[in-house]
Amino acid sequence: MILETPAATVLHACNDRGMSEGPQKQRPVKAVAVRWRDSETVPIHTANQFLVQVDTAGDHPEQAVLAIGQVTPPPIVGTPEEQHAQLEQINEVDVITVARYSITPGRLRELIGLLQQVQRAFETREASETEAMRA
Repeated sequence: MILETPAATVLHACNDRGMSEGPQKQRPVKAVAVRWRDSETVPIHTANQFLVQVDTAGDHPEQAVLAIGQVTPPPIVGTPEEQHAQLEQINEVDVITVARYSITPGRLRELIGLLQQVQRAFETREASETEAMRA
């Protein structure tokens, strides 16, 4: 199953500082194809922690900052009493940040739509597998 963002993106002309001119000025626009050239060469990381913050005053105003991380629980070994003692000593675990992304509201809606498609596909497959097991 492959779900992807639209096959084209829109390029806007920028001023000499690299910034888009505002919506009040007419600027050249061109739709171009999007090709993911190196996605298979980038490592895949497990992600089990997510943090979203809204940046209203920083470098990217009105964008969501999505941090993706991973928590690996510490090993708890030994007798049941030793395991209980080890658990009593743990007050927190560290999240290792895998990546941080700044996302515009429009791209956030697009991401949410893609994730919902994937969720529906998983749920459909799970329902089919459950029905097959009952048969």
